[in-house]
Amino acid sequence: MGEDLIWDADSTAYIRSRPDRYPGGQAIEPEWTQEALDDVNLIAFEPDPKSRMGASRFIGRSAGAGRVLVVIAFRDADGDLHGINAWPATGADLTFYLEGVTDGEDD
Repeated sequence: MGEDLIWDADSTAYIRSRPDRYPGGQAIEPEWTQEALDDVNLIAFEPDPKSRMGASRFIGRSAGAGRVLVVIAFRDADGDLHGINAWPATGADLTFYLEGVTDGEDD
């Protein structure tokens, strides 16, 4: 994707504190989310159809995390991308990444 993801202090603290909220959960480092956004196989939902606030969902591999991550972010009025949340991809998100998402033309 090739664009910078901006994390504020509160959002950074939130993704780093995942193990506090989810026993056995993995803390996420902001640098890992940038690696995910820079992944050539990135899956992007802009906007995320599941978002009530119009945020975007990105699914990409992070070498630092050693796995695929889901990154939730929003664009401000200037078009800058701000991180909201991030977690290790599982379930449908991981399947989207591993199998790729088509536009339905192959169906």
